Amino acid sequence: MPLYDFACRECGQVFEKKLKMSESSDAQICPTCGSDDTRRHMSSAFAVGGGGRSAAPAVSVPPPTSRFT
Repeated sequence: MPLYDFACRECGQVFEKKLKMSESSDAQICPTCGSDDTRRHMSSAFAVGGGGRSAAPAVSVPPPTSRFT
């Protein structure tokens, strides 16, 4: 399920919500001021399992070698 970042237009608070894609266009309530005047954009992270954020570890892979070069 994607994490969506929201920003409240009333107080400026930025918050995240884990939502189904079908729910992503629904109005969200600001946890700070209670306003539903929020805007969203897709977060770069995705929720995995039942916990919080998860990121794949960085792996350095050397370029392939060729005996012809």
